[in-house]
Amino acid sequence: MCFKYKISMDVNVIVIKCQILVFIIFSQEPYVKAVRDNHDCHVSWTCVNWCDQNLSYIPKLPENTECLIFEYNMLPNVTQGTFSNVSKPENMLQLYLWHNGITFLSEDAFAGFAHLEYLDLSRNKVQNDDIMLLLGSTASNSHLKTLKLNSMMNLLIQEDTFSLMNETQLTAIHLRGNNIRNFSKSILQRMLNIRTLVLDFNLIQDWEFPEMVNLYELTMNSNRLYRVPNFCSTHTDSLPLVPNLGHLELDFNRISSITNNTFQCLRNLTHFSIEGNFLSLIPNGVLSRTPNIIFFNANQNNAHKAHIEPRAFVSQTLQTLDIGFDGAAHLIFISVSETFKHLPNLTTLEIDYINMFSLSDTSLSKLLSPLTNLRYFKCYNCRIAHDPLIFLENKHYLTKINLELNEIKTISSDTFRNNPSLKQLYLSENKIGHMKQSREFLNSLEVVDLSRNPFECDCELQWLISWFQSNHHTRISNPNKYICSSPSKLAGKRVANIKFSYRQCHPFSTVEWFCMIGGPVIIVIVITSVVIYRNRWNIKHYIYLMRKRRNYIQVEGDIYAYDAFVAYNQDDSLWIREHLIPALEEEHNLKLCIHERDFQIGAFINDNIVNCIGESKKIILVMSNAFATSGWCMFELKVAISKHIEDGTKVIVIILEKIQNRNMSKSLKVLIETTTYIEWTEDHAGQDLFWIKLKDAVGI
Repeated sequence: MCFKYKISMDVNVIVIKCQILVFIIFSQEPYVKAVRDNHDCHVSWTCVNWCDQNLSYIPKLPENTECLIFEYNMLPNVTQGTFSNVSKPENMLQLYLWHNGITFLSEDAFAGFAHLEYLDLSRNKVQNDDIMLLLGSTASNSHLKTLKLNSMMNLLIQEDTFSLMNETQLTAIHLRGNNIRNFSKSILQRMLNIRTLVLDFNLIQDWEFPEMVNLYELTMNSNRLYRVPNFCSTHTDSLPLVPNLGHLELDFNRISSITNNTFQCLRNLTHFSIEGNFLSLIPNGVLSRTPNIIFFNANQNNAHKAHIEPRAFVSQTLQTLDIGFDGAAHLIFISVSETFKHLPNLTTLEIDYINMFSLSDTSLSKLLSPLTNLRYFKCYNCRIAHDPLIFLENKHYLTKINLELNEIKTISSDTFRNNPSLKQLYLSENKIGHMKQSREFLNSLEVVDLSRNPFECDCELQWLISWFQSNHHTRISNPNKYICSSPSKLAGKRVANIKFSYRQCHPFSTVEWFCMIGGPVIIVIVITSVVIYRNRWNIKHYIYLMRKRRNYIQVEGDIYAYDAFVAYNQDDSLWIREHLIPALEEEHNLKLCIHERDFQIGAFINDNIVNCIGESKKIILVMSNAFATSGWCMFELKVAISKHIEDGTKVIVIILEKIQNRNMSKSLKVLIETTTYIEWTEDHAGQDLFWIKLKDAVGI
């Protein structure tokens, strides 16, 4: 109960009011604490704390001191003189003398504290006789309401321990940890005004109650009870001995059964806890005799083959239910559709250790679907592997969910999309390796706990790592317990310390790699293709020249297969047949190379052109717009020019029509400008002159 830090200030009196804690501090630097236990919140009071100072006396206190905490010191003998430094004892309201090694306590030790309300003598070694006299003196103090005698090392409760308590005004007495075995009816009869009786951590096995009309709260946790005490009169089963008992705790005893008759004389019971016992059955109608029950706790019950009958929990008032059994859900819940069907006002459900793995999705949904008003749902160590969406679909008012120590592997914002009120989420110690993108959902929470999960710290989890590092809205529980389990190079590292570069988590895709590598290649290919296409005839001509230098040897003499090679476009073949061939071949017996007639079948066109030009004495170019726009004609033109330049082969140019400027290539323009050509005309006189010039050029 001591603060373990010092306050060093030269201050005399500080007043605290209600829950605002202010302290009195002296030049001797005491440890300071303010206590509000059982004190009226509307009364102003001051509290001095001399804790763990190894003091053997109580230092001087100011007049307005209303609370003294004197703990972990050395005060073996306590008499009225012990408090001589309390200048106005009548102002003292609360007195804490916990763990001071007190072995002697005089009967009038607290006589000066006429208005004392709260006295704690726990963990001292006061003898039975001294306690008996002290309890007797409480009758003279009508203000004393709470007395704590917990873990009194030499105290042995006997019949006469409370014999002098007649007319006491005590309303709360705490007797925790005193090895009490027998607590007879006669002892309790002295406590008729008691509202709160605490008997935890004793050795009580059984007892009988007297009529205690004022008793409201009874706690008997961690004793040796084998059954729930009988609170009915032995004269008539319907007469309650504690008619106003509202709060009953029997946790961690040895109780093995409860029935609907257990509560037949506890009609005003609102809180009942029987946690940590050995219940094997919660029978139908167990709450039928408690019309005001709002809290029922039967958690951590370890009996084998435990069952909950279908109508065990039928109550219009129950708000909180806490159950826990070590077993499979399909065996414990005899009827999954009926177990929680009759609890319309249940707002809190806590389930521990019941194995839900054996339930199908449908059964789990049926079990929890009736609980539409839940505000808090807990299923701890239930081996839930399902997506929680299955059983949370109609829980629109849930504000808190605890599914710790289960086998849930993933969650997303979709999992809780039907829980708009959710503010607290606890999913620690599951099997969550990855989570779907849920940043917006996590930001909507006030508290989240995803610790102790086997996170796979790869790029799929990058969004959660980033959220964890930048979150400023949600309180993250156990932040140091977010640890990576894989990959191996990151195993054991805290999620908060993991960093990924953009490129680590956004590697180039196949398409991107193709675009980066293939794109430039394609561009080069396209550009090369365009250049080659636009210069294809120059290239072919160059190839011709290279091949000619390598493969062809000029033959001396006048051996030619043709007198002239005629280069023309297919569109001008009619003029060739009707005019040129008759005029030269038929009239003068010249041999012309006409591609339609004389090219070798099966050979490449460019080879035919090169070979035939090489075998011709002269070259006749029949120019027209069709010739100027033909690729093959341009190739023939280039070969003819090369032949003329290298071998002196005569080139005769005939122009059938005016060549338009848009069709005029550089080579053609140079040829026309530098060569004397013969122009065809439709005029008869002009034609006669044309043939004379042509025959002269051919050498006829």
